[in-house]
Amino acid sequence: MATPPSQSLRPDGLLSLDGSWERSGRSPNTSALLGLLGIGALYFNGQSLLALVAIGIVKLTGGDIRPSFDSLLSSFQSFVGPIRIVVFVTQFALMLAPTLFLVKRWHSSNVRSYLRLTGASIVDILLAVLITIAFLPAGNYIAEEFVRQLQIPEKLMEINATIFTSHSPLEFFWLVLVVCVTPSLCEELFFRGYVQRTFERTIGWRSVILVGVVFGLFHFNPLGLLTLAVLGMLLGYFFYRSKSILPSMAAHFTNNFIAVAVLYRTADGTPFFPVGSIPLWLVGATLPFGIGLLLLYHARTAFRFKTGTLHEPVS
Repeated sequence: MATPPSQSLRPDGLLSLDGSWERSGRSPNTSALLGLLGIGALYFNGQSLLALVAIGIVKLTGGDIRPSFDSLLSSFQSFVGPIRIVVFVTQFALMLAPTLFLVKRWHSSNVRSYLRLTGASIVDILLAVLITIAFLPAGNYIAEEFVRQLQIPEKLMEINATIFTSHSPLEFFWLVLVVCVTPSLCEELFFRGYVQRTFERTIGWRSVILVGVVFGLFHFNPLGLLTLAVLGMLLGYFFYRSKSILPSMAAHFTNNFIAVAVLYRTADGTPFFPVGSIPLWLVGATLPFGIGLLLLYHARTAFRFKTGTLHEPVS
């Protein structure tokens, strides 16, 4: 008797693959690609539409939206608040919700196990956080050098940073929720939990590189493409090695939290954490430390790979 497709596609130990896509025996790569394109299009188009509505409301209520470059920064500040709300809503409604729906409908009724929303070692989570911190100076140094070489106008960089800048404790906590908590949950479950997880079933570790590059492109930030892609690969590596999404979530939160904290301004506009350009000596001091911690992370998870204790059972 032929084995049903839901039983023949069992790459993760006891995880039951009982969704409609799995029962039909179709390729996991195709579902990952369709999910990536479909949810990506839904998210970007929906977010753009809501952002235009938000800008229109600001304009109708007296916001000053002038086309001149000199006034672009002050104009953008007038509707950055509504845009933050749009980002918050669309991440949950147009990214996380469709991801959970596709996993349950196409792949497995055990959504948490499929997304690897399971427990992880505290040491693995702490190492992921420390590695992310150690790699930040090198990433920022490369981004700053790229900006200098291209001679990007300072005003343009200020506009880019406005959405991440807060001027009061209340605004800071709101930004932490929007920029740190929300992406570390929604983007990780989408990119790592669904897309990488599904590609991983057929291409293994190569999914880390593939989805890392896609993660960089997703943010539509040409100046930060390289560092965002490397960050995406790093997050994917944590996810792949630990077989839990918690280390990558913690690392993603840490990366974004540091950016928000550095851009925090006091009531009079003074930086709460005065920082300048990243010195090369700091890169030289932190990068080897980060590489050492990464090797330690690899060594810790290597033992569990060899002993097979990273198989994911049905809860």
